[in-house]
Amino acid sequence: MLDLIKEFWVQIYAAISLALLIANWFLAKTYAKTATVGQLESRVTRIENTLEHMPTKEELNRLDKTISGLTESMSATKDGIVRLERKTDILLENELRGDR
Repeated sequence: MLDLIKEFWVQIYAAISLALLIANWFLAKTYAKTATVGQLESRVTRIENTLEHMPTKEELNRLDKTISGLTESMSATKDGIVRLERKTDILLENELRGDR
């Protein structure tokens, strides 16, 4: 047996090296690299931080209702301003004509 190893040690070494190379290639394809995992963890952390500061569905709903209420108030105020503008125009015309 020892004579056989002495005679074919180069071929045995090549076969073992090839087997280890194939195992290394297979493991590299199967498992993620540490650097890649670190980059993904950093991206996930940034996304989580961003989402943490974003409003929830309920907050957006309340904001929408508040904006709708403000729009209605501004509409009513606009109507009042238009009426007031008409009255001031009439008063200005009367003042320019000298009517009282």
